[in-house]
Amino acid sequence: MFEKKKKIELDGEELKIMRYSLNEFRNNLLEQNKYTDAIDEVMIKLKDKMKVDKYEIGVMINSLDKTLKDSQENSNISNVRKLLLKLFEVYQNF
Repeated sequence: MFEKKKKIELDGEELKIMRYSLNEFRNNLLEQNKYTDAIDEVMIKLKDKMKVDKYEIGVMINSLDKTLKDSQENSNISNVRKLLLKLFEVYQNF
């Protein structure tokens, strides 16, 4: 079967946030001795223009949500929220 995919575009700041968020989420899972395969797959695909399926968007949303909950930097919180809302919109359109 063919998986439905959506194209997303991330600017430089959004890519930076996404890489940091996915890496932190991955490290957290490793500390808990949990699998990181899904995060690894998304990190490999991560670029300014990419096609993702609903599952990959979910991984990205979960990592940003964890970053938002753990973040102490007020300056970065608004950028994380903007990216999170952008990904929610893509997720809802699947």
